[in-house]
Amino acid sequence: MKKSALVMLLAVFFALAGAAQSVQEGVNHIYAERNNSAKATFEKILAANPNNLEAIYWLGQAQLELGAVADARITYSRALTTNGNAPLLVAGIGHVLLVEGKSAEARQQFEMALNLSRGKKGDDPAVLNAVGRANVETPSGDVAYGLSKLQAASQLAPANADVHINLGNAYRRAHEGGEAVKAYGVAAANGQRAVALYRMARIYETQRNWDVVTENLNNAIAADPKYGPAYLRQYVYNLFYKQDFTAANEWAQKYVAVAEPSLQNEIFKAQPLYLQKKYSEAIAIGDRIIQQSGNAKIEPTVYRLMAYSYLEGPKDTAKARQYVDQLFATAKKDEFVAKDYSLKAAIYSKEAPNEVVNVYMDAMEGDTTLRNKLLILQEGIDWAKSSGRKVAEADLRLAQYRVNPNSNPASLFQVGLPYYQGGAFAKADSAFQAYSRAFPDSLYGYLWSARALANIDTSGKQGLAVPQYEQVLRVSATDKVRFAPYGYEAATNLANYYVNEKGDRAKGAELLRQAIAFDPSKEPSLKGVIERLEKPAAPARPSRPSGATKVKTENDKTKAKVKK
Repeated sequence: MKKSALVMLLAVFFALAGAAQSVQEGVNHIYAERNNSAKATFEKILAANPNNLEAIYWLGQAQLELGAVADARITYSRALTTNGNAPLLVAGIGHVLLVEGKSAEARQQFEMALNLSRGKKGDDPAVLNAVGRANVETPSGDVAYGLSKLQAASQLAPANADVHINLGNAYRRAHEGGEAVKAYGVAAANGQRAVALYRMARIYETQRNWDVVTENLNNAIAADPKYGPAYLRQYVYNLFYKQDFTAANEWAQKYVAVAEPSLQNEIFKAQPLYLQKKYSEAIAIGDRIIQQSGNAKIEPTVYRLMAYSYLEGPKDTAKARQYVDQLFATAKKDEFVAKDYSLKAAIYSKEAPNEVVNVYMDAMEGDTTLRNKLLILQEGIDWAKSSGRKVAEADLRLAQYRVNPNSNPASLFQVGLPYYQGGAFAKADSAFQAYSRAFPDSLYGYLWSARALANIDTSGKQGLAVPQYEQVLRVSATDKVRFAPYGYEAATNLANYYVNEKGDRAKGAELLRQAIAFDPSKEPSLKGVIERLEKPAAPARPSRPSGATKVKTENDKTKAKVKK
């Protein structure tokens, strides 16, 4: 080979190597949430080589990270006019469609990309990775579908750090923390240590294992002192969980020092103002950030601070709701903190109290550990109790009962009682009957089930409460002293039903005698009723026995109290 040819070949080789390195540099910027820097990197590569398909793909990804969905669509669509069979770009346009909420169209593009990339050796791991990333990164994506593609990619490219970062993210969304840690471990061993350690910290954060969280964050910073997300999570931890405001401010300054310049970083100037209760000044900074950000994605920290400031300062819950709704509508799952749900619940308790239960249910379903699920639901129960919302309390207690595999059926009584007190009698009856099935010799499930059914069947004509009152009578007979009030209640209510609805005067008289056995002090008032019931019915009124007078039970069902 001639020397000139060799020099040219080496020049091309090193140019390609440099371009590849630059693409990875841009990808690293995305991992570090320096998305404008990533965009600039890919644009620089494409200025030198407009046909670098990998750079085009990642430019679109950077634009999506910036919230510039329309720009990403233009990037991919323009490139596809001249590279219509480029599977990576087809996967990219599928990602755009998915972000736009066009799931069916997105799936078609993903399948097309996979078909185009499939060769003699099978699927292309880069395209599998792109399809998996799209479905994992987009809230409306099909996580199971994305996970399957990333698992396949990891088999084809077992040392590809990018594939394993996305695979770990997929496992996280599938609530498989152990598998996620394994995937991140592979990524850490193949050049993405800071990113992998940070992602591991986020797993332990959901478990509230703060020692391990901070250890992983510190190790991520040690691996890459310019890795901004680790500083930001330290800030969040110290602010919202540890509530060490001085430390939080220090971490905020460290984050700003390594993050790319952004107007939105000014929110860290507002945080001390909020803590000093200078709410109007904090709100003014937030307003300026939002107004001057244009079409750029607003960071969750901005919306979060605005919601807190309006809630605690002017107590303008309508404004606070506006910002908390924007927080939940725009933040990625990774960007939430547990207290975001508490914030939303506090605002909605004033603005939309009927939706608060759903807020806590969403928070519970989004968590990964049983302990945290139970804590979230207990927070909701405490809110409902303090605000006197009985049905909401019962809904949350029932959810807590169902979530906990170690629940004691005895706690079903505490589910049924607030349902009853809140007027949700059908739900109350369901809970009390479940309690009775677990404790068939206990009086209280039957008693409160009967009372709930009596409130549904207010005329008594359907006799809904009869089977339950019969059980109350059965159990009361085992201890006529302890259960005297309940035996009397059951006997008199049953007497009413048999006399007035069934026309069975003899049965009614028998039941009233049982009532007297439970409370002898009532004999004077019931004796005359029994005598009338035992007289023969008047022939002129065969359809209703003569003297069939409705028995006064002297029971106020809605105020009766149970002693256990």
